[in-house]
Amino acid sequence: MSTPKKLTTNDFINSPAVIQNLRQLTDAFGEGGRNLIISDVLDQAGHQYVNLVQKGGGVLGIALIGYTYTLEQMGIRFLRLAGTSAGAINTAMLAIVGEKEEAKSIKVLEAVADLELPELLDGHPVARWLTKQFIATKGFLNKLKAVWLGVCIFYTLLLVTTFICLWLLPHNQPMVEVTQTLVVVLLVATGFLGAFVYYITRLLKRLKSSGYGINPGTFFYDWIKSLMQQNGVDSIDDLVKKATQPVPGLHLRTNNPRGIVQLEPDVTFIASELITENKIEFPRMCNLFRPPGRLNELHPAGLVRASMSIPLLFESYFIYGIPQNDPTIQKAWLDAFGETIPPVEARFVDGGILSNFPISIFYNPAIEVPRLPVFGIDLNDTAPSDKSKQAASWTFAGYLFRIFNTARNYYDKDFQLKNKVYSKGIGTILLPEFNWLDFFLTDTEKQALFEKGVEAATLFLLQFDWEGYKKDRSFMRVALKEDKK
Repeated sequence: MSTPKKLTTNDFINSPAVIQNLRQLTDAFGEGGRNLIISDVLDQAGHQYVNLVQKGGGVLGIALIGYTYTLEQMGIRFLRLAGTSAGAINTAMLAIVGEKEEAKSIKVLEAVADLELPELLDGHPVARWLTKQFIATKGFLNKLKAVWLGVCIFYTLLLVTTFICLWLLPHNQPMVEVTQTLVVVLLVATGFLGAFVYYITRLLKRLKSSGYGINPGTFFYDWIKSLMQQNGVDSIDDLVKKATQPVPGLHLRTNNPRGIVQLEPDVTFIASELITENKIEFPRMCNLFRPPGRLNELHPAGLVRASMSIPLLFESYFIYGIPQNDPTIQKAWLDAFGETIPPVEARFVDGGILSNFPISIFYNPAIEVPRLPVFGIDLNDTAPSDKSKQAASWTFAGYLFRIFNTARNYYDKDFQLKNKVYSKGIGTILLPEFNWLDFFLTDTEKQALFEKGVEAATLFLLQFDWEGYKKDRSFMRVALKEDKK
């Protein structure tokens, strides 16, 4: 029996849909986007630079790669990077691979193509089976409920029938045999039911002790750590050095009062810290957990693992042994959050709980005329049936999705409403036919996700107006100054 052929980068980038979209961009802007103007910040090779924010969205992160691949094919590079969860994974890869001026999405795609997504679910086999059934089987919860109800009805009828035979019916020879049989069946059923309840209780205790996650997340941690090591990143210092490497020949296309001052690269991963209930920006806030000189006790793979810790699906990520009596740690917590007593440990879940699309991180009210835009990649997998404003038409999954999305998107949405010009830099990848937790995607579905990202980036670039963006950004600052008077 032959081994199934694994997807390669060529399978993704040479698909007819990808080629067609790139040809459309080439026809509009020339080869490599030579006639495209989206920023006033360039390097010595003529690449244009933007700040990039990537939204979280589970396995939908494959679409993010399609989007960044398209931007890079059009000569766009990324100065500052930020992301949450799946967005943090792609952000990390773009930060550590190669040099700033290089196109990187192909290498990111290669790493993801080699990854078997189900292996990320490294928990108990029952947990993996339940996750797959919940995603792949329509109405699985209702079927599970029906099975459990059937078991309860069967056990109740067996118990009642046995009681009647033992105490209410005559004890002649035939009935004694029937009763004995029923008693044996009842004892066996009780044993199985008791074992099942005991097993579920053990699983629930294990769930609590493991940080309320059914998967340890160890496979992902080892995977991203290996990729970092392959790219020369073994410590926080290495990550920062890679992310902040200067861009050769960085200059402006037009005059700007600020010149190239503060046009410095960096990277940010968003995580939610539960003990102190704060949003953490890694690696900038690593000083909350280790004093100077000890930062490299934390591995950068853990920062990304903290950002993608989807509640219940993955265990919380912990940082233990915070030296809370160290004056530098105390000052860091006081300055950052007003905390007078630092915690002794930190517990992280998915950064999307607090900020799934952290575009506000690049907001600078001091900028009068922007030198480069803030680009954002939005992932939207809301099904049409769940977009309705008529609550009665929502599916149960849509109802839960609404609750979760309200909590995780409100802060970012509020920022965009108050700073509408930033929406002009956001491209949305519409993915209603995909489930962000489907770790059992087929190869065809993976390719379709990548193609959706390419398509969304193409549409965005064809519509983006850099001069209009600059004017709107300047008007926004004037309006903010007037509001303060």
